Amino acid sequence: MTDIKTMLKNALILFIITLVAGVSLGFVYQVTKEPIAHQEELAQIKANQAVFPEAADFEDVELDADTVSSVLSGADYSKIEINSVKKAVDGQGNGLGYVVQVTSGGYGDKIVFTVGISNDSKVNGISLISINETPGLGMNAEKVLVPQFAGKPASQFAVTKNAASSDSEIEAISGATITSKAVTFGVDAAVAYFQAALAG
Repeated sequence: MTDIKTMLKNALILFIITLVAGVSLGFVYQVTKEPIAHQEELAQIKANQAVFPEAADFEDVELDADTVSSVLSGADYSKIEINSVKKAVDGQGNGLGYVVQVTSGGYGDKIVFTVGISNDSKVNGISLISINETPGLGMNAEKVLVPQFAGKPASQFAVTKNAASSDSEIEAISGATITSKAVTFGVDAAVAYFQAALAG
């Protein structure tokens, strides 16, 4: 009888602890949900402006699911998602190009970034929103990879371990080929989507 009472008592204590923990987590989620969403929105805006600094506004463009599926069917794109597209416009509402947000599977985690592509089919630049790669290696993407895409024709890029010898080559980060390919394949997917759904 004592054993049953002890078991019931312990079960009740565990239930109360679980209930309190669940309610607390739910409360924390509700409190932090809006600030987190706001920070994510600010990061998106900052990334958009980084690839189209001359734009006055960015208008949502509906993704074409069939085109996304077709573009991402390539072997290199198995870890890539096309998240959203925005049209960059000037103060008069004239379209300057598009910002494609991409998520690509890196070495350590997912890499989220924007790719700006102008109406004349040039990569305006890319801007990293979220990256959590190896410090001293993949985390060098901001200073090594990002500058290499700016101003290049919007074509399919290839990673090289040597110095880039053409506009279509991107020099890999030393010791971080996986990160380099993740970013490059993500840009390639954005370019492919632009060419299939947005160009012209």
